Amino acid sequence: MFYNCTTKTTMKKTVTRFLSACFTVCSVSAFAQLTPELLYYNFNGSGTSVPNLATSPPPGTTTATIMGGVTQGGSGICRGTLIGSGVSSTTDYLNTGWAPNLGSGAWTISFRTSGISTNATLYYIFGDVNTASFRCFTNGIAGSTNWVIRGAGMTDVYINGGALSTPTMCTYVYDPTLANIKGYLNGVLVSTVAQGAVNLTGAGPLKVMGYSANVGAPAGGMLDEFRLYSRALTAAEVLQLYNPFTPSGFLGSDVNICTGDSVELQLNWPTSTVAWSNGGTADSSWFTSAGNATVSVSGACGTGMDTVLIINGESTSSMSPTGCGLNYTAPSGAVYTTSGTYMDTIPNMAGCDSVITINLTLTNPTSSSFSATACSMYTTPSGAMVMSSGTYMDTIPNMAGCDSVMTINVTINQPSSSSFSATACDMYTAPSGAMYMSSGTYMDTIPNMAGCDSVMTINVTVNASTSSSMSASACDMYTAPSGATYTISGTYMDTIPNMAGCDSVMTINLAVTYSTTNTVSPVLCDASYTAPSGAVYSVSGTYMDTIPNMAGCDSVTTINLTVNNSTTNTMTITACDMYTAPSGAVYTTSGVYMDTIPNMAGCDSVITINATINTVNVGTTLTGVTITASASGATYQWINCAGNTPIAGATSQSYTATANGNYAVIVTQNSCTDTSACQNVNSIGMMENTFGSNLNLYPNPSKGEFFVDLGGTYSDVVITISDVAGRVIYTQNSVSANIIPVNLDAPAGLYIITLTAENHKAIIKLVKE
Repeated sequence: MFYNCTTKTTMKKTVTRFLSACFTVCSVSAFAQLTPELLYYNFNGSGTSVPNLATSPPPGTTTATIMGGVTQGGSGICRGTLIGSGVSSTTDYLNTGWAPNLGSGAWTISFRTSGISTNATLYYIFGDVNTASFRCFTNGIAGSTNWVIRGAGMTDVYINGGALSTPTMCTYVYDPTLANIKGYLNGVLVSTVAQGAVNLTGAGPLKVMGYSANVGAPAGGMLDEFRLYSRALTAAEVLQLYNPFTPSGFLGSDVNICTGDSVELQLNWPTSTVAWSNGGTADSSWFTSAGNATVSVSGACGTGMDTVLIINGESTSSMSPTGCGLNYTAPSGAVYTTSGTYMDTIPNMAGCDSVITINLTLTNPTSSSFSATACSMYTTPSGAMVMSSGTYMDTIPNMAGCDSVMTINVTINQPSSSSFSATACDMYTAPSGAMYMSSGTYMDTIPNMAGCDSVMTINVTVNASTSSSMSASACDMYTAPSGATYTISGTYMDTIPNMAGCDSVMTINLAVTYSTTNTVSPVLCDASYTAPSGAVYSVSGTYMDTIPNMAGCDSVTTINLTVNNSTTNTMTITACDMYTAPSGAVYTTSGVYMDTIPNMAGCDSVITINATINTVNVGTTLTGVTITASASGATYQWINCAGNTPIAGATSQSYTATANGNYAVIVTQNSCTDTSACQNVNSIGMMENTFGSNLNLYPNPSKGEFFVDLGGTYSDVVITISDVAGRVIYTQNSVSANIIPVNLDAPAGLYIITLTAENHKAIIKLVKE
């Protein structure tokens, strides 16, 4: 890759080659072709400013800021690194300054970590609570040694074994076209999770080595090579991120040596393990013979291998020159006057001997004879032109570059001529294939018997075809002038001979109309039917009626007539709440109603309905945890609205709930049954409450995300969550709030929620599933 010096002595040539790699390649060169579009931090600097090395940084993200006790630099995973403080990311984190706007598009996030502790503390390597709680953490629900990425609307994706005390590289790839998120550990795919559209847009800022108020990394924990792409990397690209070195090419070009020389290859790769093909493990190694020299390197940044060819500079070649009875001068300057094989030596490009085998051929002139035939004139191989038959001598160079003397017996033939007349329609095709469209005298040429031009004078008469157009109409069928018959409307081409005996082509725009038949089946109620012709029929039966159609042809109509009558009926009904009559009319009070529907014959069926409508009172009232039905003297069955299941023994007018939930009552009254609206009971499980009856915590049980509804707006609200052992695991302050969302990242179990605000206090039990 880099040459330091080349030394020559009288005894041997020593070639020393220096090669530079890991720190330059790992941080810049090898990753250049995979530079992220959005965020890229390698932490190779110092201080609190970290440049964003991405190709298209979002506005305001060209420089990230290290907050609190987090530091950068040193010799970490891959040169410099970001080093954790073990303190809450309220103060200690890397502020990217970025408000995430990935939306529902593709993305890739990759990072290297080391020194990650396995304990009860949750460590968040990145996240933004304002972007659908998008975050990545280890320990806790993720499990020790594992990273998990999660957020609202996302399915958790685990990379097991990625959070270790030793260096690892983890990569998450979201591809909306494949509808999944893939997790890679050290460039190898370890998990694939189906994922629909997810919207990652928020107010930010995205924290690196931090999330909300949680700890980003343990003290001394390291993060390096943090990358965020606006596209889905391929598996090959992810593998290249883990092993960034070009598989070959860093040793440079081949090396030449002559017999007795030696070459030293030296590698400047300070943090890697080195293995040479000749057994050497130092940064440099000597090679004294031709062959392949191979070196392998490995380290925290990746691995690489390359081979350089050491070539013996002494070369051999051969050549076969020819001469024409003269002499030949070899590359070294030696002169040869006879054919034979000679050895010639000159220096090659490597400064070693180049031995050339010369197969020399000296040749003499040649002679030949042949016959040639031509029309009017013959051109010899040398370019001379001959106008008459005879024997001629011609000379050109032969294959060896000497004279080739040819004796040529030349025969000169002559062209011929003739004339004739021709008549055609529209176009005449001459013997040569030429086409003529008009009358006249034309010259045409074809080969004669001797193979020369035969020139013909042709007196051509071209008669024209004629064309015309006409419009015709007919009923059912039309006969054209040529006798062709057509039964369908359209444009037709018809041809007959014209006066000149050529085609007379007629375009016929034909309109063919047709007689029609149809059948109608009118059904009447108490009336007579008037046919299209004006005939009147009042009795059921089949009639034939004829009128002209739109085309002026007969339209014959078959009339299947049916004459029906109306009917009447009376019915008495009893219903609950309402009654739907046969016509669809709805009645909610008792009375006598007239309803009309079609009868079996399609005529009116008039129904007199004597309706009795009974109702059920399904009103309820809630007092504390007791619900009372408004209906008296009825039959009751209380149910749990969660599954509409009856509550055993709950058949009284009142029901006192034993657990929070939604309840309703089935009331049977006046031979009718109806169900009340659900009443919500939410005060069971409250150990203490001075906020009032409108205080509500839901859902309870919860999967981690729940809401606290204070029933009004309060200031200085404090939410504290403790486990059953009394340890405080969560605290949240709100300046002013009514409904407060809470996300509890903790194992399933029973927790105590304590609420305080403006001299009010409540203690509620919460079950996390």
